[in-house]
Amino acid sequence: MRSLTVTRWLWLALLAIQLVWFGWLYPSEWFGRWIPLALFALPMLIPARGIWNKNPRAVVLGGTILLIHFSIAVTEAWSNPEVRIIACIQLVLIIWFYLAMPGIGYRLDKKTENTGHTH
Repeated sequence: MRSLTVTRWLWLALLAIQLVWFGWLYPSEWFGRWIPLALFALPMLIPARGIWNKNPRAVVLGGTILLIHFSIAVTEAWSNPEVRIIACIQLVLIIWFYLAMPGIGYRLDKKTENTGHTH
């Protein structure tokens, strides 16, 4: 369950980055503060409770949501020098989140082997 603990703290850090990036340091010139926060932070709240409670399905849903954040961070890091550092920090955290995810499937398979249940 160690990988699930890692993913929940990474999820919290990624949520904090959204609040800092779009709400405080670099609010959008066109949309202001609240629209980007609603678009980027609110969807992260959908699986947040499940991730915090170490639910593997919520972690997978969170990983799916992070695909959008990954794409945006790559685009911003490449094209906007002003936010390059925070975008790269987000990229590192997202990659770390994805690297922690394979341990979930392995642990589930081990648990089913011990109980004799199949998928």
